[in-house]
Amino acid sequence: MPFLTINSVAPTIMAFGTEEQKKFYLPKIAAGEIHFSIGYSEPGAGTDLANLRTTAVRDGDDYIVNGQKMWTSLIQYADYVWLAVRTNPKPRNIAGFRC
Repeated sequence: MPFLTINSVAPTIMAFGTEEQKKFYLPKIAAGEIHFSIGYSEPGAGTDLANLRTTAVRDGDDYIVNGQKMWTSLIQYADYVWLAVRTNPKPRNIAGFRC
């Protein structure tokens, strides 16, 4: 499972994360202290992210997440889930989702 965190999550945080996220997550990832599982696959869509149905709606500083995920490999060892969600429910393509 460390390869998932090191090869997928860390580079994404490095490229797109806020300074706060970089300071919090990257040292812990490098030290092997935290691990992620990926929450992409959904019932009826599998790993077709263009048909993603799980939504996240902004609520102040937080997001309210609604939906279902499946095949979340190694979740029992993860500290966090790298969750793919749709933040704009209107487009049915890759334009309206976030990780």
